[in-house]
Amino acid sequence: MVAWKRQLILFGGFHESTRDYIYYNDVYAFNLDTFTWSKLSPSGTGPTPRSGCQMSVTPQGGIVVYGGYSKQRVKKDVDKGTRHSDMFLLKPEDGREDKWVWTRMNPSGVKPTPRSGFSVAMAPNHQTLFFGGVCDEEEEESLSGEFFNDLYFYDATRNRWFEGQLKKLRSGWRRRTRKRTVRRLRAPRVGSTTTTAERRAARGTESPCQGRLASAVPTSAQDPAVLSEALGASVRPDAQERAEGGWPRPGCELSPMV
Repeated sequence: MVAWKRQLILFGGFHESTRDYIYYNDVYAFNLDTFTWSKLSPSGTGPTPRSGCQMSVTPQGGIVVYGGYSKQRVKKDVDKGTRHSDMFLLKPEDGREDKWVWTRMNPSGVKPTPRSGFSVAMAPNHQTLFFGGVCDEEEEESLSGEFFNDLYFYDATRNRWFEGQLKKLRSGWRRRTRKRTVRRLRAPRVGSTTTTAERRAARGTESPCQGRLASAVPTSAQDPAVLSEALGASVRPDAQERAEGGWPRPGCELSPMV
């Protein structure tokens, strides 16, 4: 089934009971405005009865029917399955929506292997995407199936198949990207390797404590007691300086005297 303008177009299918089964190749249309069914009778040679085929709308307004599966009874209690890989185009004849025609298509390119039940989606550039599907192998006493996960594109404007190629994601690429980002953030900034002393020398300034010590300690004071008294008088904070938050003073890092 596929949506075509204001109608749903239904093709094929099957019905199976405990005693028998039947496959169809008729076409019906459901009008979305009047909610009524109508049977279409296209001219030309259409697909053989089948189910599991896929339908898509072309940019030109036609409907593509591809693939499918059917089986028929060859003898009592023995069935033979058929995997279809043919393609047909159903389109209005002379632009009339009440008259349709079948056309057999023979697209070029690399087409999918015979299968049924695959997924269909419309891709950009008026291409139809086909993914997956199953290929059933049915014998007299057994039934086995092979499932696919490959990808194909059908270009209706060029009537050509293309095999899809998906790029695999490199393993660990997220981890490498995250480590590279952290390393870049932790790298030192340019010009930040100079020390405080070198920057002060370049500016021609001195530490605040150096000026206090030079004025408070006489050059002739060789007695440790005199030196310690001078340091205490000039460096020791008073109560007002502590209250104003001015202690410790910047740059006043003193080493213990030996």
